[in-house]
Amino acid sequence: MEPWLYALISSPLCLTGMVFNLLFFFCLMRPVSGVTLRNPLRFLLIVVLVNSTFQYLVIAVTIIMLLFDYIFWLETVTRALIYQFFCGNFLCNAWISIFYYISIVPQHHAIFVWIKRNIKAILYGGFILNQIVLTFSISTGAVMYFFLGPVPVNFTALELNSTALAQTLEADMFLFHVANFSYLLYCTCPLVTLIVSWGKTFLYLREHMKKMGQSGESFSQPQQKSQMRVTVTGMVQAALFLPSSLWTVAAALLYITGLFEEVDPSRFITMTFCSLSSLGNLLCFGFSQSVFRHGIVSVIKKLKG
Repeated sequence: MEPWLYALISSPLCLTGMVFNLLFFFCLMRPVSGVTLRNPLRFLLIVVLVNSTFQYLVIAVTIIMLLFDYIFWLETVTRALIYQFFCGNFLCNAWISIFYYISIVPQHHAIFVWIKRNIKAILYGGFILNQIVLTFSISTGAVMYFFLGPVPVNFTALELNSTALAQTLEADMFLFHVANFSYLLYCTCPLVTLIVSWGKTFLYLREHMKKMGQSGESFSQPQQKSQMRVTVTGMVQAALFLPSSLWTVAAALLYITGLFEEVDPSRFITMTFCSLSSLGNLLCFGFSQSVFRHGIVSVIKKLKG
């Protein structure tokens, strides 16, 4: 992808995403009367907004960098930060899907009953563990990529062929592949979790609606409508993350095989995927979460008044 095309696509996405982030932060910090949001859902939504805000800020930095000559390490750091924030949001979506699955679908198996009783502790502990794995894989990969970057011009052929340097490069490549493999595993697990949890929740609610229709009951209770709305938009979120997550998984595989530099050497395609997917994710939250939906309506009414 050409730099001008990346800037042309990412600039409006970045600006729109920042506006929605600020608006949703306001709605979350000052919810309208009658709307309550408890932890851990509130915590996860805050993390999503923080990650998204910093992701768009770093993307804005990469667009500005196109106007100047930048150094190699700065390019590496900005790319790594974008991956960090994007994948962090990907993980938050997976935990939100688990939270709604456990909350909506009746649990009968002893393990799931135990998970439901201890969902807060499991969610917080799992979130911290996942962040450690992500930070390790991204930071290690970035550092190893930096060390494996362009060879200094003052290196001689003798130095490059020396045994000590060859062993160092081999160790760096090993750590680089370990980081890529952990990153690949990290991106694959949330994708499977999103698809399975939202799919099973949707199937449960569909069967529940059929039973209510057969018994002559009306599917008009606010809680039931809210559950269906959250589930459908959750599936849309999973569909939005599917192309970007598949590209991320493919990128990790290409990194391991060493072909990624030929496919996306400037990382513009990957960063564009991240920007587009994150904006779609924000819009889905704006529709599915009542704290955002009612908050935006309240803001619009105040502006009109």
